[in-house]
Amino acid sequence: MLIGCSEDNSQPTQPKENQETTITEDLAKLNDQVNAEAEKSPTHITSQDKSIGLTQLTDKVWVHTSYNEWKGTKIPHNGLVVTTDKGAVLIDTAWDTEGNHPKTKALLQMIQKHLKKKVVLAIVTHAHDDSIGGIQALLDKKIEVRSTSLTAKLAKENGYPSPKPILDEKPMMKIGDTVIKTMYPGEGHSKDNITAWLPQYKILFGGCFIKSLDAKDLGNLSDANVEKWDDSVKKVIEKYPQVKIVVPGHGEWGNKRLLFHTIDLIKQHTD
Repeated sequence: MLIGCSEDNSQPTQPKENQETTITEDLAKLNDQVNAEAEKSPTHITSQDKSIGLTQLTDKVWVHTSYNEWKGTKIPHNGLVVTTDKGAVLIDTAWDTEGNHPKTKALLQMIQKHLKKKVVLAIVTHAHDDSIGGIQALLDKKIEVRSTSLTAKLAKENGYPSPKPILDEKPMMKIGDTVIKTMYPGEGHSKDNITAWLPQYKILFGGCFIKSLDAKDLGNLSDANVEKWDDSVKKVIEKYPQVKIVVPGHGEWGNKRLLFHTIDLIKQHTD
């Protein structure tokens, strides 16, 4: 009796040591891919001395946070970095002071190094140190800095160089593929406070005009108009009903609840 034999198409088994080598190589490649992806799109970046932080909100928008002391307590201050196909837009400088602006210099370097963008334009939302303190570092790099005419006037009175006072007449600007709209809602934290709206991302930068949910009071009231602040915030609520993210000048960002919380704090102060 003849027994037929079918053709053996199976592949020869790799020696065990070769299998282990292949697995090790695959794991190494996977690890390299993960590390490369982490380096490419980190969600939080901190400067070496911990004085500046960048936190990602969307693929194009980052919060920059710098720190200073106020009444003996370390306080964070937020601004925005908006990346476009024409470069980055900075909303508020880091928290520096007139004549001393190392944090803003470091921030520009971080944006260039990690976000691979050059800052081409800056907006300051009012004339206090935490918003305009690093303006000289920007001007030294030939970066255009825009503000309202009132902020420019107050900046000069406070010893700062004047930003370009064009936001009254041109509150909306298009930088590459990105639109930014500024708004003067009226007096509040200061006489000159403005907000910045990113319609493509539904992000509102409230600056010091808006308080974080963990804020227990209105903070620095040296230039505030508490009586008008309430109505000014209501104008912002009416203007941007579709807002998804609200970034305050100090503390954690969140949703539109920050706007109503700010009104609650104003009422508590005035009652």
